[in-house]
Order: sequence, then C-alpha cells, then structure tokens
Amino acid sequence: MAKRSNGTGGGAGKANGAVGGALVGAGGKAAAPGFAGTPADRLVRLWRTADQRFGLLLDEVLDAGRQAVIEAALGKLREDEQYNFLDEVEAFAESVQRTDQYGDLSTVTLFWLAAEVEGDLSAPPTIEAIEEGLDDSGLLENAADTRLLPLWLDPEALSYLEAADRRAFLNHLLTSVDDAVAYAQRQDLVADAEAASPRFVAVVGLVEESGDGLEGAGETLPDPLNLGIDNAPEAELDPEEEARVRAALDRFTEAVRSADRRVRRCEPIGGLNDLLDFTAEAEWQADSGLNELADFLDVASQETADGVVDVSVVDTGEGLHIRAADGDGRTMDDRLFPLTGEAVDAAMDLLKRRCRRVSTD
Repeated sequence: MAKRSNGTGGGAGKANGAVGGALVGAGGKAAAPGFAGTPADRLVRLWRTADQRFGLLLDEVLDAGRQAVIEAALGKLREDEQYNFLDEVEAFAESVQRTDQYGDLSTVTLFWLAAEVEGDLSAPPTIEAIEEGLDDSGLLENAADTRLLPLWLDPEALSYLEAADRRAFLNHLLTSVDDAVAYAQRQDLVADAEAASPRFVAVVGLVEESGDGLEGAGETLPDPLNLGIDNAPEAELDPEEEARVRAALDRFTEAVRSADRRVRRCEPIGGLNDLLDFTAEAEWQADSGLNELADFLDVASQETADGVVDVSVVDTGEGLHIRAADGDGRTMDDRLFPLTGEAVDAAMDLLKRRCRRVSTD
C-alpha cells in the first residue's frame, strides 16, 4: 500500500452527497447502472460532472476491494484534480448508508480520536469512559448507536490505509468488534505497547445516525461528532457554536484523563485524514519548537564573554520554562517553550549538548 500524502483537497461534498444513492438495504446493495468505458473511466467522468451515480459505482469498487481501479482513475486525472478526488474517495470510504429491517435509513461512519499517552499500553483504552465522555459532552447527540474498538492504533501504520482498506475496516467493525480487532491485528495497525513515550496513538469507532441526523446529508460531510464540520470552503463557526464545541471537547478530554492516567490529551478528530493531519501538525510544531530553542541558545551564547551558557528548566505542564544565564549567573533571557511529549526529551538532550550546566527545578 502507498502511504497517504499529507496534501489536502476540498469539495468532499460531491462524493458524500452521492452517498444517498448507494444504500445498503436489508436485501443487499443496489447495483449501479451500466456505463460505458472501464470502471476507472466511469469514476472520472461521473466525478467530474458531480453525477450522483458516482457513489453507486464507488461503493461497488470499495466493497470489492478494487483499489487498483481507484489508482487507475487517479492516473487519468490532471495533477490539480488528484488531491480533491482522493480526499473525496477516502472520505466516502469511511461512511455508508443502510436501511434496517424496518426500512429506516441510517448513516454509519468511522470516527477517529487522537490520544497523547504516556506509559505502557498493554491494557486497552478505557472504552466505557470514552463513550460516556462523548455522551455527556453532547458530541454524539445525534447518534443512534456507537461502537469503539478496544485497541490503541499506530498513526504511522494507519497512514498506509488506502480507500479500499478503510471501507474494509468499516465493514469489519460493522460485523463485530472481534472481527475488527482481528483485521487490525492482521494489518499490523496496533501501536507498540512499549514504545517510547509520550506519543500519539489513535482510537477508532463507528457511529450510526438516523432520523434528523441525516438532514442535509447530501450537502455536507458526515459529522457524527457534531463538531460543526462543513464542506463549504470558507465556512466559519458562529462564535457561540465554536465556544460550545470547545467546551464540549474540554469536558470530554478531562473525563478520559480522569479515567485513564496514561492519557495526557484525547481529542475526537473526525475522519482518518483529519487524524493524520493532526498528528503530522503536532510533530511539526514539536520540531518548530526545537528550532526556536536552538535559536534561543545561539543568541544567549553570543551575549556571553566566553560562550558559556547555564540553564534552569521548569516543566510547567504547558511547556518548558527555560532561563539562560552566563557563567557568572547573570540572567540573559528566559522564555516558555510550548513543548510536550517526545519533544520534551529532545529539548533536554539539546540543552545538555549545548549548555555547560542544566538544572531542573
């Protein structure tokens, strides 16, 4: 499998808007009508024209595990179209619509949570606390049913999941939790229990929405966590709504941290692409913080007569507060660096290499 690019595209509403035409009924999935050309040709033509039949055909391709058809379609698109197409296909792969035995329509969507954890991960995540936290925070107010996988997953391994793999994961989780656990283990998606920490890992679940939760489903991205996601390019949350979402996320994070002391942060993210972007951004911020620390030490060293720098370090919980002094103890500068997780260890290594003395309070 090819690792997903961190490039982003817009307009996922076309693919997800077509979901309504790809229903999974009690008697089986509706078949796509016959179109001329290869499946890849048809995908490209229907996608470019925003034809609702795109969803019917893509559902067949995904459920058959035909990733090669998607790759062939990508090869037929212009370079400036490829990111948009792939993001739409991958978002589509993580959501299906179906009807139950009573004929009621519902949407089932994978949702991902990012957790910064510390310590041994041999024990599974506290699924009950996560579900209760989501429920109490109101983040799943439209959910008819939820199901979480009791595994810590590795974001690096998840970055190799292609669209067909994501649909397979969803279908396994729809079948049963045990089936999905077996699939994750076969695909080597489980995080190393004894890897260096703190680090980011992922938890995945599915949420089923029915009734009013489907209103407008053809115009916006699936939003099972009620985070205010919209596919309009310049849409902005109302300040009151943004404050509501932020407060709900804070309540959820605190509930999970209280139940599992290994968890330093836990945030519901959305789709897998959102999770990968989130973890990549966290790593970038850590690298950026280390570069700022190196610049801080360079300036401090230049201000001394002999280039000798001593530092004192305080971990405030929000980052490292570092005071730089010369050999005579005269303070030259002090600053808070918002470093967390593995970046703290990297920062301490940098300080020990560059400074004569490093004291921690």
